[in-house]
Amino acid sequence: MMICFVILFWVLASEVSADSIDYNNPQNIRKFADYLYSQGDYLPAIGEYQRYLFTKPKDDNQVWYRIGLSYRATGQIDKALNTFNWILKKQPSSQLANTVYYQVAFSYFLTNKYEKAIEFLTKTNEPKSRQLIGINLLMLKRWDSALDLFNQLELENLPTDVRESNAVYQRLAVNGKHLPRKSPILAGCLSIVIPGTGKIYNGRAADAVNAMITIGLSSWLAYDGFHQNGVSSVKGWTFGIVASVFYLGNIYGAVIASQIHNQQVELAFLDQLKCVDTGR
Repeated sequence: MMICFVILFWVLASEVSADSIDYNNPQNIRKFADYLYSQGDYLPAIGEYQRYLFTKPKDDNQVWYRIGLSYRATGQIDKALNTFNWILKKQPSSQLANTVYYQVAFSYFLTNKYEKAIEFLTKTNEPKSRQLIGINLLMLKRWDSALDLFNQLELENLPTDVRESNAVYQRLAVNGKHLPRKSPILAGCLSIVIPGTGKIYNGRAADAVNAMITIGLSSWLAYDGFHQNGVSSVKGWTFGIVASVFYLGNIYGAVIASQIHNQQVELAFLDQLKCVDTGR
């Protein structure tokens, strides 16, 4: 009997406590929005933050900042940029400005707008911002410029996390300069001298064999036609033209194969940078 009474008292007390909470109170709205944000429930958090701003019309940069981060976390990059730019437009000299500039730049980085990202990063001289400039330079394949920047940062008194990541980016810049690229010029020259060897150089043995057989056979048929009937040989001219087309195609194909190889190598390398968490 006593246990039942305790349970009933606890239920009634809980209901009274719940009923006493004012869910329209701005402070409670803000606390709930912060809780949702901390739990990674960004879409509901955006709604609660906006409800808070409606009840508290004065500017609150920290709330707008979290709205911007929440938009970006849900993939709404354009809305995130609009929010960050709104903060900068209203209060460009606020204490939050440097951080907002960084987040604008990072948002552009995520959308592959590297030149635009660098433009915003130059507005702040913080080590983390300069490091992100270097990362954007890597994405633009400006290896030397990126390496110079990372080397300059190494000489400064950096925070531990920035120093550790900077060493990683230095190695990436060096590796980027020395990727296993193929020379399109060399591939073309090899194909001029011996048809098919440019394809072998690019690791395309099957294509090389096909080019050798096609060009070799059509060239022999052209020779045979001219040998039997002289310069008036239809067979000679027909297969001569075929051999010439395949010969030129063999040179062009070797050059293009080298360029494709280089693009694939660079894209695979740059994908590593996209996996790095450069947000803060």
